Amino acid sequence: MNPGSQPIKSRRWRYGDFLRRALFLTALGAITGAANAACPPATTDGTTITRGEITLAWRPLQVDAFLKSGRIPMARHFALEVQLCDKNGVSTAQLVKADASMPAHKHGMNYRPTIKPLGNGRFRVDGMMFHMAGQWQLAFEVQAGKEITRLTHDVQAD
Repeated sequence: MNPGSQPIKSRRWRYGDFLRRALFLTALGAITGAANAACPPATTDGTTITRGEITLAWRPLQVDAFLKSGRIPMARHFALEVQLCDKNGVSTAQLVKADASMPAHKHGMNYRPTIKPLGNGRFRVDGMMFHMAGQWQLAFEVQAGKEITRLTHDVQAD
């Protein structure tokens, strides 16, 4: 051994090392989740819709290869992540309904989506599907106190 050099430590896997790494990754995930809840939403948070004091950002979640392009696929289930903000930052309002319809055809989706609160003004909407190609309108209903605000956005499904 050279004078002043450190002995080489064993590279064997240790349970304590695994536990420290798992805790680090959990903490990193919590920090990243809080960063995703930033208000006002950034362009990476998705498409934003503002009505009155409510700003809603939505983006499709990458559940399969079809969403890698950022486009919503036709005849495939997909999920949305929604972030609610107001003039004070993260909104305390609740996303109470998410749906989609085809105004030109006068019908909606064949499925009823579910909404799961994620905390910090974020929600996950599962069970969405555009069963036909064409122009769709996403509709979100947000409840702040007793007031319900409807926000819509047009989307093309191919």
